[in-house]
Amino acid sequence: MSFIDLHCHTNASDGALSPEGVVDRAVNYKLTHLAITDHDTVNGIKAAQAAACGRICVIPGIEISTTWQHQQIHIVGLFINPECSYMLNLVKDQNGKRIERAEKIGYKLSRIGFPNAYERTKAMAGDGAIITRGNYARFLVSVGGASSTDDAFNAFLKKGKRAYVCTEWMEIGTAVEAIKQSGGVAVLAHPRRYDLTNTKLRKLIEEFKDCGGIALEVSSCQQGLNDRDYLASLCRQYDMLGSVGSDFHSEGPYRDIGRNIDLPEGITPVWTCSEAKAYAF
Repeated sequence: MSFIDLHCHTNASDGALSPEGVVDRAVNYKLTHLAITDHDTVNGIKAAQAAACGRICVIPGIEISTTWQHQQIHIVGLFINPECSYMLNLVKDQNGKRIERAEKIGYKLSRIGFPNAYERTKAMAGDGAIITRGNYARFLVSVGGASSTDDAFNAFLKKGKRAYVCTEWMEIGTAVEAIKQSGGVAVLAHPRRYDLTNTKLRKLIEEFKDCGGIALEVSSCQQGLNDRDYLASLCRQYDMLGSVGSDFHSEGPYRDIGRNIDLPEGITPVWTCSEAKAYAF
C-alpha cells in the first residue's frame, strides 16, 4: 500500500462510492494524501474535503478527456482551484459533449437489447453525476449483460464495439492551459493503457511536455513491473516528475485505493513541485 494516491473517482462522475465513501476508504487504509480526480467535473471535491475532517489531506483535481491523433487521452490536473472560472468554463463545455455521447451510447444499447439504457444508467449514477462509459459498464453488469465491467467494455463499449461512440474532445494543450490557469499541474494519466507504440507514446509525451505538462503517472494498479520501469525511464529521459494513482472507481480485488502504486526509486515525485507546497507532503 502507498500512503499517497493521486487519481481517484467518486460518484460525481463514474465512481461507485460517494466522495465521503472514498475518503473513508482511504482513511481506513491509512493514506495521508488523496486526490479526487473525477472525469471532467469538480463537483465531488468540496464534499470530499469536508469529509476529511483533518484525517487525511484531500487534493483537488480533475481528469480531462482530450483527443490526440484520434486517440482519447486523459490529462489529470492536480492542486487545482476548483472554483477557477477558466476551469469551470472548460467543465461546462466538456459536460455538453459528455451528455451528447451518453445519450448516443444509450440509444445504441437500447437498439441491441437494453431498453431505456440512458435513463436507467442515469438513475443508477444519481443526481448530477457525469455519465461515462464506466457508468454504462456497471449498468450492463447490473442487468446481466456482462459479467464484469471489463467484460462490458470488451463486449460493448470499447472502440469498434456495438455501443462505442467516437467523440472529438479538446486538444491536449487546451486541457493543460485550463489546469495551469486554475493553479494546478498537468499529469499524463496511465500512459501505458493507450493503444500506442513506444514510438507514438514518446511523441505524445514530447507534445504533452511542449504544452506545459510536467508529470507522468508512472505507477498505477494492474500494471506490470516492466511497464512501470519503462515509464520511469521515460520520466528520466524527458526530465519529468512522476505521479502515482490507483484510478479507483469501485471496490474490487485488483484496483483499490493506494494499492500497488509505489513510485520507483530515483524518480522525482510530482508532490515536490511548488504548486504542492500547501498540501504538506
